[in-house]
Amino acid sequence: MSIELPQRPFFLAPLDRENSGVDFLGLRQANLDMMGEMIPSINNVTSYIRPFSLLSWIYWKFHDLCTEAKIEEATSDDLRLFRERIEVLFTWGASLHETAERIPGISATPPPDQDGVKPLTFDAWGRVQSSTSLIAALWYGPASKTVTGLGFLSPVPGRGGFFRVSRAGAALAQALDNKLREDGERYNRLLGTLDPVKANESDAIALWSLWSPETVEQEEMATFSSALTSEEAIGSNDTLLSRRSTTFALARHHLQEVGAAQSIPKIRRGMCFSVRPDGSNYDVPAALEECRRKWLTLQMRQLQRLALETLLSWCEDQILRHDVVDPSAMAERFKKSWAPSEYGLGEARNLAELIFELDTKSNSVEDFIRAVNTNDLPDPFSIMAEITEKFRQRDPGFAVPCFFGLLQCASFAGAENAPPNMVQLGSAPRLSLRVLRYRLVGLGDVTVAEAFEYILEAMVISQHFSTAVNRFDGRNQRLRLAIEETGLTALVSSAWVPTVTEDRLAMLLALSAQSEVVSKDSDGEFFSNGGIKNESI
Repeated sequence: MSIELPQRPFFLAPLDRENSGVDFLGLRQANLDMMGEMIPSINNVTSYIRPFSLLSWIYWKFHDLCTEAKIEEATSDDLRLFRERIEVLFTWGASLHETAERIPGISATPPPDQDGVKPLTFDAWGRVQSSTSLIAALWYGPASKTVTGLGFLSPVPGRGGFFRVSRAGAALAQALDNKLREDGERYNRLLGTLDPVKANESDAIALWSLWSPETVEQEEMATFSSALTSEEAIGSNDTLLSRRSTTFALARHHLQEVGAAQSIPKIRRGMCFSVRPDGSNYDVPAALEECRRKWLTLQMRQLQRLALETLLSWCEDQILRHDVVDPSAMAERFKKSWAPSEYGLGEARNLAELIFELDTKSNSVEDFIRAVNTNDLPDPFSIMAEITEKFRQRDPGFAVPCFFGLLQCASFAGAENAPPNMVQLGSAPRLSLRVLRYRLVGLGDVTVAEAFEYILEAMVISQHFSTAVNRFDGRNQRLRLAIEETGLTALVSSAWVPTVTEDRLAMLLALSAQSEVVSKDSDGEFFSNGGIKNESI
């Protein structure tokens, strides 16, 4: 793409639509990288085992059919049409039933009947491969592959879209194939052929009873479980498998200590602070200590991102609802709401004193955990909950927990054994935890109002401008704020609503429950089946 450079100053065209997005400060990738460090290879939608089996079966069966037909080199169209047929049948069945989790493509509009049957192509169903195919990057594609994922599919060099199944992928495919053959007539007519075929709703319903993701064959469970985690890999950080396994071991260790079913938020918190429901603490095995420090660091980064993004929304709110357009005036408004005693801090302190007071409770990550467990410090989850709730209520002081959260993140980043690769992740462009600390500590003994104004100007407004400029593609406007002669102006009609990106823990436990490594009750809470003993790790 070539864009002609302007020869003179010009005015931007008025924004004709609301700016949308999820990452207006450019912080998201660092959080995703941390999630990839803790729970690699899966994402927040890979909640079922069966789609992994189905994708493996598609490429395994296509090769088998080509061999039977003596086709030496199939075309990409041959493969695409076969894959689309299987996917359409699968999601057609899903659209006619309730599923506990999301399945891509179920909202597609069915095409008109043709003599009582429907065509089975994405084009006929109005589907887009990049967003509604199981193999798409948004869904199960990356998680299925050998390099980045769980190791079921390996790309064929030089043949885009073609994959070989690994030994584990073949085991999944064969287990599913045995199940599908229970309906021999439909297997031969709809699945076991390269010829173009059509189907009716009864076919989709019948096949759904065989390949519904709500059920899994024992052979699938065993194969998938071995790919997801391994007891032998716990405590190592060398491979994707070892990192997944160690994080899962930390979650399962917590469930064993709790001895009861818990929700994802409680498990997430328990993995950080090692607390039972009665308030008592338990020890973490040595092999899991570093994992716990990393897991807590991820949650502190989640707090940092939420606090900064909510402050961007707070700026927009000040402009739109209160006509406050100068950061110094915003800081003065913030100062009226700031009450350090609400967070256990001394009154009338400058920034350096506030950080020092927090630092005395966070010499190490273990000191920080101890301070939270003895109520000397709020935990990051309660701060995030306060930010979210005050924002929801449009409480005038919703910037206050954001500011304190950033102070606590900066203090945590200074802990002597905070994982260096985690606190440095993102560096200056994405405002890593370590950069946050350096910048705030570097301000010295400025007042709280001056510190808040600096955060608004340097870490929110300037960060937003930098992110928007770097991502500008010559067409789509990504700015939410602009600077005019009279001060800041909003380019949107309503304040942004930030959210916390899920950290993949729910998917890790959901897949583990389908593998029967842990259990899940009817309320969606998880509990331990036993398994790993403390002394074994």
